[in-house]
Amino acid sequence: MDPLGRMLHRGPREILLLGAIVLLPAVALGLLAFRTFQGERVRETYQRRERQQQILRLLESELSDWIVSRRADGADGRFAFEVAQRSIFLPRLNVRLLPDYARETGPPLSARDADLWREAQAAEFRAGNTADAIQRYRGLLTAGSILVSRAQLALLRLALERGDRSDVTSWLKALQASDPTATTESGIPIPVAASLLLIGRGNSALPSEAAELSNQVLSQLSAGRWPLNAAQWIYYVREISSAPGTDSRVRTEVLATTGLLESLAAEAGDLLALNEGIESRRDRPFVSRYFPTIKSAVVLFPAEGGSTGLVVAGDQIGREAQARLTALAAAEDFEGRVAVSDGRAQPQGTSLVAFAFLEASFADRNQAVWRSHLRRYFVFYAAALLLVGAAAGLLFTYRAVTREMELSRMKAGFIASVSHEFRTPLSAIEALLERLESGKVQDEEMLRRYYQASRREVHRLTGMVNQLLDFSRLEEGRAQFRFETIDLNDVAREAVESFVDLGFGARLTEDLATGTTLSVTADRDAARQAIHNLIDNALKYSPDGSAVTIVSGRRDGDVFVRVSDRGAGIAPREQSLIFEQFYRAGSAGAGGVQGTGLGLALVRTVMAAHGGRVTLESRPGEGSTFELIFPEASSSPAMAT
Repeated sequence: MDPLGRMLHRGPREILLLGAIVLLPAVALGLLAFRTFQGERVRETYQRRERQQQILRLLESELSDWIVSRRADGADGRFAFEVAQRSIFLPRLNVRLLPDYARETGPPLSARDADLWREAQAAEFRAGNTADAIQRYRGLLTAGSILVSRAQLALLRLALERGDRSDVTSWLKALQASDPTATTESGIPIPVAASLLLIGRGNSALPSEAAELSNQVLSQLSAGRWPLNAAQWIYYVREISSAPGTDSRVRTEVLATTGLLESLAAEAGDLLALNEGIESRRDRPFVSRYFPTIKSAVVLFPAEGGSTGLVVAGDQIGREAQARLTALAAAEDFEGRVAVSDGRAQPQGTSLVAFAFLEASFADRNQAVWRSHLRRYFVFYAAALLLVGAAAGLLFTYRAVTREMELSRMKAGFIASVSHEFRTPLSAIEALLERLESGKVQDEEMLRRYYQASRREVHRLTGMVNQLLDFSRLEEGRAQFRFETIDLNDVAREAVESFVDLGFGARLTEDLATGTTLSVTADRDAARQAIHNLIDNALKYSPDGSAVTIVSGRRDGDVFVRVSDRGAGIAPREQSLIFEQFYRAGSAGAGGVQGTGLGLALVRTVMAAHGGRVTLESRPGEGSTFELIFPEASSSPAMAT
């Protein structure tokens, strides 16, 4: 029975003592550690969340200052705009975004100029009167009015129709030197109209000056030379940039501007609505909104009579926000990430108040996993270590106390058993001597039997005394072994014969390896005593008349002596305990067999001193087999005396 089972078997007082000493403190310490860990975890989570919120507020403030500084510095001026009177105006491009398309016309002509222009056009459209039309258009070149640029454009068109390259070149130069602000009657700037006219006549007939004119017109459109609406600007740019010979750098720049302007035109209604929404909230310095169609954010600054705004690329804001967030979280054990959201997907982080399209999230900084884990759960591990230490201390105390109690119990049983063992042979010897002294026993056979019985009792008493003395010397380290090479068969035979002399020959079955020398390096007396103890136990713990078998042999470089009986056997839970000093198996007490509980402990100690071992195989009801295994002399380690 294990110590815990023996304590529980003692009664309720020991159970209460166990609970008070071990279980209750362990449970209380465990609950305290758990609550401490939970509290520390909640506190750490709260503090981390507070630091993250503070970082987000600082990030929003720095981004707001950055946006304001870009407005003041004129950054992204190409896409700066003004919102007023239900329209959006881009000053740098001189373009106005209108909710509904409105066609603009050129400035009105005086009555006289109007009559002259109609007469020239009528002459052109009369069949066969091209020369008359040219004459009339040439006459307008001295009119000194807006008609000059329009007449030059008409003469260029007629030269293209005739295929007269000389006239085409001449009129192109004249148009490049004329008033660049002049427009046609439909509001098209004269240079733009000339460039469109050249493109429409086919590239193969164009002179080299056509490419120069296209590049010049594209540059003027990009610089905002003419007041146009978005539809006009976009159409002119796309048509003119398709002409061969245009500068690739200029073409790439204006086409990129065109794409953004188209997207802004598509979002003009939402931009105007956004502006109207902030008219009543002058307390905010600006309002921003991300437009997925242009992949940019529009920032509006409310002002009296209208608002001003900037168009800033979304990835540019994202990079700036990420750089600032990285700097703000540099000293923390977590890192921040910023992503631009178009509002279509489920938010993955926290949105900034002034920049709702920016989502910020935090994650543990990349570091050694064990270090991060230990830092986070340090309090828990410290409490757990304290709990384990306390539990180990309590368990050690419990085992020491129970061991001491068990030793005290076994010692008390040992004293009682030894007293009884000594008293039995002494009483028998005393009774036999009294009978002999009385002179009543005269028969020779009876005298011989009395002497034999006295001898057995003296032998038994001497064996117990020697066993106690031998075990005491072994325990105190005072035993002196005289190692020599011996034949284990001879030693086993001597042990068997000692029991034959005592009258147990009929129960002993000897199967020693005769004819074979089983050489071992051992103390002869100690080896014989170990074999003697096993035979003695086998005889005592097996039924009267049952056989005890002694076998010797060689196996795997070792030699052995095996002692088998047909006794009650030993329960599995007791097989590891019977070699302990003072311990006696339950079957011994049940069978009334007397003993000291030292025989097998002495056997184990002797075998350990010889570099060997003792093994046990037993099944309840089927008997037991003990085996002493010695290293053979050729492979035995050197032994010290």
